[in-house]
This record gives sequence, C-alpha cells and structure tokens, in this order.
Amino acid sequence: MFLPVIFIFFATIVQAQEAEPDVIMELDAVTITSQHGDQRLLDIPASITTITARTLENANIATMEQLAGFVPGLNILTQTPGRPNLVIRGLTSDEVSPTAQPRVSVYLNHVPISRATMAVTELYDMERIEVMKGPQGTLFGRGAQAGAIHFITRRPTNEFGGHLTAGFGNFGMMHFEGALNLPAIEDVLSFRIAGIYSYHDGFVRNTEGGTLNGKNTLGGRFSTSFTPQNSNFSADLIVNYQRDNAPGTAFMSRTFPNADGETDIFNRVASLSSLNGRGEDLHNRREIFGTILNMRYHFNERNYISSITSFFDASANSRFDADGSPFPIMDMRELVNSAQLTQEIRYNFSDGNRFSGIAGVNFWIEEVSHTHQFAFNEQYLFGLLLPMFLPPSTPIPPGLPIVPNLFSMPAIPGWMIGQPFDIPLPDFHEEKNYTEAINRAFDVFFDATYRILPRLSLTAGVRGIFENFSIENRAWHSDGAPSALGMLTGMAPNFFFAPIENPRTNRSFSALTWRTNLKYDICSRSNVFAGYSRGHRPNVLQYNSAGELQIIDAETLHSFDVGYRIVDSRLMFDISLFYQLYRGFQSWKWEGMNFGQFDAGSATNFGAEISGRFLVNDNLVVFGNYAFTHATFDDKDNDGNPQAMAGNVFRLTPRHSFLLGFTAGFNVANNIRLTFTPTFRWQGHIFFEDANDPGIEQDAYGLLNANLAVTFKQQRLTLSMFGNNLTNENYLIGAGNTGAMFGIPTFVPGAPRMVGARLTWRFGA
Repeated sequence: MFLPVIFIFFATIVQAQEAEPDVIMELDAVTITSQHGDQRLLDIPASITTITARTLENANIATMEQLAGFVPGLNILTQTPGRPNLVIRGLTSDEVSPTAQPRVSVYLNHVPISRATMAVTELYDMERIEVMKGPQGTLFGRGAQAGAIHFITRRPTNEFGGHLTAGFGNFGMMHFEGALNLPAIEDVLSFRIAGIYSYHDGFVRNTEGGTLNGKNTLGGRFSTSFTPQNSNFSADLIVNYQRDNAPGTAFMSRTFPNADGETDIFNRVASLSSLNGRGEDLHNRREIFGTILNMRYHFNERNYISSITSFFDASANSRFDADGSPFPIMDMRELVNSAQLTQEIRYNFSDGNRFSGIAGVNFWIEEVSHTHQFAFNEQYLFGLLLPMFLPPSTPIPPGLPIVPNLFSMPAIPGWMIGQPFDIPLPDFHEEKNYTEAINRAFDVFFDATYRILPRLSLTAGVRGIFENFSIENRAWHSDGAPSALGMLTGMAPNFFFAPIENPRTNRSFSALTWRTNLKYDICSRSNVFAGYSRGHRPNVLQYNSAGELQIIDAETLHSFDVGYRIVDSRLMFDISLFYQLYRGFQSWKWEGMNFGQFDAGSATNFGAEISGRFLVNDNLVVFGNYAFTHATFDDKDNDGNPQAMAGNVFRLTPRHSFLLGFTAGFNVANNIRLTFTPTFRWQGHIFFEDANDPGIEQDAYGLLNANLAVTFKQQRLTLSMFGNNLTNENYLIGAGNTGAMFGIPTFVPGAPRMVGARLTWRFGA
C-alpha cells in the first residue's frame, strides 16, 4: 500500500492549487446527443435513461453489470469478455451466426459497434452513457431493434488537467487509471489521453491449475479536437485500444463432483482443464482497436453537416472445458475475428423555432469469421452419450460401465453397430468448423420534429435499409484420430460437423423502419409522450452441422410507448408503459447436433419502467428505479399454428427488478468531505434459455454495493473505499451452455464479495 503514500507526498510538493469550493449536492443538468444534436432531456419524446460521470464516480460503477442496475429494463450478464449478453426489455444481443445482427445497438461516440466482440466495455473517462429503449432504427440504425446503449467519452478541452487513480482489493485486485488533457493551441487544438489497467485473480480456484473468472484488462484512448479560428469547420479524432488476457470461464458441473468430491459450485472450486490436463490452458483473450473521425461544417448555429468515419478491428479467443467435470471429455475453443468500416453523412437542420431534424446516408461493411474447434476423448464421451444411441427398451449388456461413473470405454461394442467386432475409440480427436461472412448495408434516413402548437410537437422518422450478406463455410478433421463416434452421428470422420466445403453464398434484403411520437409539454418542467416504432432484425444465413444452408426469416417488432417525465432542479422522474408485438422471433437452441438460430414464431411483451432522483437537501440525493417486464411467447404463431415454446418467458428477463440508493455528502472539517453511496439492486427469477428448461435458471436475488469517498479538497485527493456484493450473495451469470446438449448442463457463478480502495489525485483545471 505504498502507492497511496507516494500520491499524497507528490500532491503536497507540486505547485499549490487553489482549493476547490465546497461541493454541495445537485442534480446534473442532462444533455442528450442521441437524437437531433445537443438537446435537453425534456426534448426527447421517448424512454431514455442517462448515467452521468458523477453517478459513475459516486456509485463506483466499474462494470457493465453494475451499470445495468441503474437503468430500468436493462440487464447485462457477461460470461466471457467477447460475448456480453445485453438485454433491453427482454431482447438479447445474441449473435450465433456471423451474419446475425444484434438487437441491442452499442454506440461509441456516435459510431455503431455492431458486434458484441467489439464493445469497449471499460467504463473509464466517460462523459455520460445514454440508454434509449424500444426500436431506435431511424436514429441509431439497423441494429437497434430493442434499443441502444450510447457511450460518450470525455472530449479534449482548452484547459490543462487530468487525474490519476490507483486501487487495490481482495482477489489480488489492482486498478490503475488516468487521464491527461493537453491544450496545444489555445481554442484551436487540444489532446486528451486516457488509460486503464484493471486486474483481479479469478474468484474460482481450479484444482487443475490457476484460477477462473478473473480479469486482466489494459485499455487506452487518444482523442484530439481541432477547431480552426475564424472557420466553420471542426474535427474530432478518437483512437481506442483494449486488450483482455483473462483466465478461462468456470463452466462448472452440478452432475459430477470436482476433484475434492464437491458439487456445490458456490464453494467456487472447479476441476477444469484442457485434454492435456492443464488448467492454465483455459483462457479468454480479446483485442480491440478502433478509430473514429468526426468532421463538421456549420452553415450557421443551427444547421451543419457532419461526416463520421470509423474503423474497428477485434479478435477474441476463448478456450474452455465444456463438460464442467474433472474427466478429460471435451476441450473447446471459439475464435472470432471481426472488422467493420462505417461512413455516415448527416445533415442536422433547424429553423430555430418549429422545425428541426436530421437526414443522411450510412454505409456499413463488416467481415466476420467464427472458428469453432472441438476436441474430444471419445473413450469418455461415449460413456456419456450411450443413452442417446440406445433405443429406450434396449437393455445394457452385463459388463458395460455404469454411465454416470463415466468409466473410460476403449471401443464401441460391435453389437451396437451390427458388427462382429468392436470399433476402437480414440483418446484424442479434433475437428474445426470455420464460417466467414461479409455483411454490407446502405441506409437512407430522415427524422424530424415539428412543433404543431406551442406545447404539442410531432416527431417522426423513417430509415430505408438495403443489405447484402455473403457467407462461406467449411469443416474438417484437424488433428488426432478420426472420430469413431462419427459412425453413429453420420458425420465421420468427424463427430460434430460433416467434412464439407461450402462456396460463398450471397443474399440481399431490404426493409423499412420508422417511428412517430407525440409530445405534450404540461409546463416548462414536465411533459407526456406517446409513440409507435417498428423494429427490424435482418434475415440470418447459417449452416447446420451437416453443412446445409439455412435462411432464417427477418424478425419484426411493433412497439407502443407512453410516458411522463418531469425535470427540475430538485426532481428528475419518469415513467414509461410499453406494449410490444414480435413476429418471426429469432431464438437459438441445440437440436440434435445442431446449434443455431431458428424462427420461434410470435411473442408479446408489455411492462412499465419507473426511475427517479430527488434532491432532498444540499447533502442528500435519493434515487431508484423499478421495471416490470412480461415477455412471453404466444400460444399460436401468426398463421394460427401452435408454438413449441408457447407460454415460455424470454431468457435473461426478470419480471420484476429494482434499484434503490442514495448519495449523502457532508463536510467533516474545513478541508475534508465525506460522500457515501450505497445501492441495493434486486431482480426476479430468470431462465437462461428461451426453452425454459427446468434447472437452467436463477432464482430472485439482490446485491448490496457501497462506496465511501473521503475528499481532501486542498490536496485534491479522494480516497474511495468500496464493496460489491457485500452480503456475499450466491447467484449465477450463466447456465446450460454446451454441456446442456449432452445432458450435463454447466453453471457459471457470479462474483462473490469484492472490496477494495482507490486513491485519485486531480490536477489542473
């Protein structure tokens, strides 16, 4: 703990800074950029939640999961860094095929991050985060069927300043963060550099070596702002980099005990490894690089044209023990490489009185490849799968192993395959399946607001979407002996994937999304709004394990919203009611040896979302939110046919959830101020799959977090002591997974109690 001492010493010998004035509580003035340029929250006729930089700091929001608690209707669970599950009003961002597009659009500084693999998930040096719910196609584009999460980072300013942060905690936690703002040419050119390193050991001990469910993230961001004097031109350049090098995910079995003889996964002891017996081989690695160039030309104060160009490149590599047991059965890898280029030309216009809006075009192209690598010890795998290959009435001859014990079987008995001899089972077989897609889209969009009466305004927008997806696929036997079990699955010499080479296939589609909203201003501080919007998720091209091309129909969403909002200096409150109809719902499932998306038919979703912040006095702000979501598959599809998942609830969707908290701040001395922010988040029961299989679920639970900050105003130092999951609640962040296909679902435990402290020094302006 010598680093905080060095910080304090350094802060006392640098040139003295003017002490900050006493800070009193206030509600942040919220500016929204997600619609027609900079607007007040009251100008938005839709359901939106904004998390400001002050809220992020006061509540010590460091992860996407913590962020979700502050947004009603948002749920985020992350098993691996490369596949975060983003859920808005019950719709998840699943991407099973490389041509599958997200329902939840992630934006970074007005640029779409179309694939979850590319999402820069470290919440450092943020200005604010905006979450818009319901279809946002006219504003955010084709990937915003369920809503959009917009991360807005701090821009360079004309003042020198910045901060440095160092933190430590349990599980070997280390956190270093900093930002430096440098004005190069006054009022013309400025730079901002920010970075983060965040680490903690895995909180699951692995008896086969190392730990699991840990973190090791390095990130950096460079921003520059250029505004020539006496010119209507300005430009911003942002360069992002993030690298994750974390240990593997703890896919733990409740069917088979670990090496210590335990099946209670919340003892957080696993026995997982690669087929060579090394637990250290399991990993979650990811690397992201991205650039954004935003150029603007102002014709006057209210009318300007902008060009936003971006390029993002990401790679993710995960290796995991899919069976969750100490037996050497399955060793799997998933590799995802993706690159995307976007170009948008947008015109923002306003007559300064009654009419304002945007019009533009957008071009998007991405190249994505998925590689699935499956390795098996078939002598163990056959013991696990034996019931699948036997007719229900077939007696198991004497001498065969008892299947639950998973004794190694050296061969397939000849009587099973009608042969007079046994077929040897290899102790190592490996196969790979590679799918590559090139996805293109061209959009034309228009969205505008017209003030019909002094208090009544109409907002409407439309986006035309023209898409082309091309996909190719191949599978092959990559290492080890040919699969003997492939004789039973029909995929020989492979087990999962038929060896095949599929040439590139192209398909083109087009669609329209639109919205219309009415807003009535009750007074200058409050309004009511109502609207309809149509969401669209494109068709999906995918190959099944037999190498056959499947085309899944597009998914459409009809969404109706009404709401009320009030914003003043002491109170921010809003309530929204929504009703949503889905057609061609794209779900995913294991079916036989196939894993992919399918058309689950029709579904209905309705609910309510409430959030508020109240300034009690200069020393206390209380806040909270509540969400009710009733999202189920209909009894019959659009053609009147019974549905397989009739009555099932959407996965990862609690019916009820809420968060309560407060921020209390007071001066304990002339130079010292305390700020205390506890929060309690509760969510109801969830299923982890749309199939709602019993046992693949999580009961209701609550998490208590708290952050206590001590600020030394003259030294500009803040010492924060935080605790997450203070009651050490047991809960799951994943269940089912690959093991469910073999009748042995695996489970991923959530983080236990984590505590630590951080010291921040602010300098300059």
